[in-house]
Amino acid sequence: MAIKRTVSVAQLDLDVLNPRVKPEENQTDSLRSLLAVERDGEKVYELARDICEVGMLDPGDRLYVVPSESGAVGHSEAEARFTVLDGNRRLAALRLLSQPGLIEREDIGLPQPLRTRFKRLQADHANHWPTEVDVVVFDSREQADHFIRLRHTGENLGAGRSAWSALQIARFDNTGLWQCLESLRSARELSLAVMNELDRSAFNITSFERVVTSDEFQRRFGCRVTRSTFSPGDNPTRSMKALAHVANDVATGRVTSRGDFAEAKTMGPYIDEVEAAVTPQAAPTAPSSQTSKPSTSSGGNVTPFPNKSQPPKASGTGISSQTAVPPTGSADPNTSPVTPLPSVRKKRVSKYLLAKHELMNVTNPKCRDIVVELKQKVSVQDAPYACALLLRCLQELTAEIYVRDVIGTKPTNRSANIDAAAKHLLGNTHATDTSDKGDIAENFNQFRQSYEELSSAAHSKTTDLSTQHLRSTWANLGGGMDLLWKRIHAAEIARARDANTN
Repeated sequence: MAIKRTVSVAQLDLDVLNPRVKPEENQTDSLRSLLAVERDGEKVYELARDICEVGMLDPGDRLYVVPSESGAVGHSEAEARFTVLDGNRRLAALRLLSQPGLIEREDIGLPQPLRTRFKRLQADHANHWPTEVDVVVFDSREQADHFIRLRHTGENLGAGRSAWSALQIARFDNTGLWQCLESLRSARELSLAVMNELDRSAFNITSFERVVTSDEFQRRFGCRVTRSTFSPGDNPTRSMKALAHVANDVATGRVTSRGDFAEAKTMGPYIDEVEAAVTPQAAPTAPSSQTSKPSTSSGGNVTPFPNKSQPPKASGTGISSQTAVPPTGSADPNTSPVTPLPSVRKKRVSKYLLAKHELMNVTNPKCRDIVVELKQKVSVQDAPYACALLLRCLQELTAEIYVRDVIGTKPTNRSANIDAAAKHLLGNTHATDTSDKGDIAENFNQFRQSYEELSSAAHSKTTDLSTQHLRSTWANLGGGMDLLWKRIHAAEIARARDANTN
């Protein structure tokens, strides 16, 4: 049984069996050992300083205690004593604040400079610390062990405390980096791959930070990203394009924390690449067959339009397959040698058609069930026909919901719904749009009739439906489906907000 109580700090004893330190015989030795492992008391001082500045302990984080063997019950509640099983650092800080003579005791072992700082803390924040604390009283150590272990041993598959990622910390603190990403989002400069990574807190903000906070990057593009502020500079159009270029390269794995990106002094070639990408080029004298942009699927993989003339890019390099790199010894001595770009680590192919991070905004129960099947239950390798039917159903239901909730018209037959959704996505802007929305919508519009092919293949007794065909179909349709659901989800939120207002 566990009971919540508020008790005096004077009623609390340190745990002589505290797992942070070796077992001790008494309170003095326990305090000395605890201070020793906390950087000779430095960390306990920082905790004490925080308590004084705030004037309280974390109200949502109670100390865990059990009745002490010496005076376990006492004659009254005020006389009862408790051993702190979890919260010994907090108790040590409160003791050093509330007992001035304790600081000077040689057997406690505080270094002289730290004693001076504790005394100054006591003087500057006189009595600005709690004398009572909230606790949870357990009947026994064994009863508390499970919860203490969850507090201190990591996530435990989700049962324990989940630490924030660097991105989540940036979001909470509203740092300059987060302000930068939000500005790029508002300006619709980010690709669908980046947007999805931001929404599921998977964007590698530390790799992004390495590039955009470097002195060379900020000098060339005039932007300013500090710990707490963001400014696009005097030429915001150019700097925002450059920042978005880096963000998109982070999502695709082009920018990492390794190789040329490990240090600022080796980033020059990549910054040259960004500058070339955002610098307007002179119009070509003749149309080129390689100007079509590739579409980006919801998973962030670049997939060329099959009916366009753009050649596929070499895997992992970002260089066109028609870009010839001269072999060693054959390069023109009057030209600079070609330096190949760092390779991008090849992503492992899942046995399922949909990746875990795709279609995160699907809220309709039927569609959600289909997404779960395609993500973790029906293998595209073992059951391609089942995947085809599931994908067809998902496409039909998504189009019907989109026509009803976003376009605002009555759904008709399945093919007409898919046509209407594809054309509306292509021809209308929305707050959830991404920088590559045009390419994704065009690709989805061109390949929306894959629904008919999937239907025929799934019901055919002779057609051999390959996994490659299914993956190709999803690569062409997935980004568009993701954008449709982002708009559907936004419409649901707007309706809920209106309902609450009324």
